[in-house]
Amino acid sequence: LTSKQIKLLLCKSRVFQSAYHEVTGISIETDNKNVKAEEFKEAILSCKHKFSKETSLRIEWKKIQSRGVSFVYYNGEFTVAPTIPKCEVPSSAMTGTVVELSCKETEGSPPSEYQWYKNGVALLEKTGTGGARAANITYTMNKKSGTLLFNTVTKNDTGEYFCEAANGIGLSQKCSVKRMQVDDLNVSGIIAAVVFVALVMALCGLGVFYDFKHTKSFVI
Repeated sequence: LTSKQIKLLLCKSRVFQSAYHEVTGISIETDNKNVKAEEFKEAILSCKHKFSKETSLRIEWKKIQSRGVSFVYYNGEFTVAPTIPKCEVPSSAMTGTVVELSCKETEGSPPSEYQWYKNGVALLEKTGTGGARAANITYTMNKKSGTLLFNTVTKNDTGEYFCEAANGIGLSQKCSVKRMQVDDLNVSGIIAAVVFVALVMALCGLGVFYDFKHTKSFVI
């Protein structure tokens, strides 16, 4: 590179599948159309593109000079910042039951890792070793899959939860806060309901028996 102004290299994204075809939904832009640099020093030419993650791309740079055009190709892995993850948090749960919270985003490359928060505080990852706090962890957080599993949820697990996705590219993204309310199982209410149903069934049985006996007596 010389100290003269460097003409922007033309950046083109081409889609390669079984054959060339017209592609829509791909946008390309650059941070600086006129880059200046000193000889033997770094010069950054940016090429930002937006496309579906499933699309296979090849980046093609063209250097336009008076004596001709030269090409530079890039077929490596693309890095994409994560998008806002989708979080699934149940609004209510009963103590002693199994509850799973999920968090996922599919646009980031490399794949994102996930961190769950409760009431604004990052939850610890249970590793089987560590201090006293680790021994009190009643959940299992999988940073790769984004799941937060409570094998036996308790009332202490009531709170406001959200998840953060990050892959080291760009800014991390968070889903909206969702509240999970954990309540005790109403044992007395269940017993009362069972007793009530039993009484109703007994009364119905007595009614049928009385009606059958009364009808039989009338026929005789």
